[in-house]
Amino acid sequence: MVTVRLFAALRDAAGVSHVEVEPAPLPTIVATLCDRYGEPFATRVAVASGMLDGQRVPLDADIHVDAGTELALLPPFSGGSTATDRQRQVYRLLLSGSLLVPALLILGGFTARWAFGLVVVVIAVGCLVDLHTTLGTSSVRTMLPATLLIGVGPLVVLLVSPATAGQWIGGLLAVSVMLTFVLAFASPRRHETGALVGSTLLAGLLVAVGTTALVILHDTLDAARLAGVLALLALTDVAVTAAGRPMAGGRTRPRLIAAVAVALPVAVVLGALGGPPPIALRVTGLAVIAVAAALLSARLRQLLRSSRARDGAVPALLIGTADGVLVGAPLVALWLGLLLRSPQFAL
Repeated sequence: MVTVRLFAALRDAAGVSHVEVEPAPLPTIVATLCDRYGEPFATRVAVASGMLDGQRVPLDADIHVDAGTELALLPPFSGGSTATDRQRQVYRLLLSGSLLVPALLILGGFTARWAFGLVVVVIAVGCLVDLHTTLGTSSVRTMLPATLLIGVGPLVVLLVSPATAGQWIGGLLAVSVMLTFVLAFASPRRHETGALVGSTLLAGLLVAVGTTALVILHDTLDAARLAGVLALLALTDVAVTAAGRPMAGGRTRPRLIAAVAVALPVAVVLGALGGPPPIALRVTGLAVIAVAAALLSARLRQLLRSSRARDGAVPALLIGTADGVLVGAPLVALWLGLLLRSPQFAL
């Protein structure tokens, strides 16, 4: 076993001074501890340093920690002001990007289908590279072709041939999955085939479902309604992100997040009560979907931050600015599809 000793703020967050873990690569041990102890441990370990048997090492180093080794995790002992400043800078970037990416999609919604599709493809490729860099670590170059094929392939088919997309997407995904396994076995880390395949499929499918749903919404809604949907998803995601901004010492504001999650749909419901039932149902449904997508995307960012703590660097910044829309768009498309089956709720 590997003995992990925790000090200062990390000890307080975990509630223990030391813990025994299985031998594994150093980033895997850190990710395991983040999953075990959650927040605020994950936030604090992002700015921590490590020592293996007295030798200082970065926590993202590709080092296998053998049995009998002692790993010490040391948070900054200056009171955490540097970490807080870095976290504030990152959250400002997240807030700005969570508005800019949907704004770019909204502008694309007022253009032709091919132009909107081009915007979505660019965002999809950027998110895939960003997300897979976080999940794939040293095997990015090996697995990235499969990730791009899974994530962008269905979107391109839908844009080029919407009438026959349903006939091709299933086969394309099947080929993508087989290619994923082939590249995983060819990877230098083939002993971690399960992790490589899982992270590749997760990255590809998350982006593929979200971006294809955006194109479907563009084909279903007019530009003004599409802009309204995207704006609601973006503003809700920004509200939840701002509510969860870390305070001094890495603490978060879970009560404020819950308040935002409850207050937004209540306010929208009250505002829709003056209209006929179809309008109230549509507005209320959109509000609930927006809140659900924002909370899910916030949890995704937390997991990504935990999986790759890197001396204060926050992984997956681009996907973190678009994940609220990518998660919410499929839910909105499904919900609108159900409404369109009822003529009284026609859009």
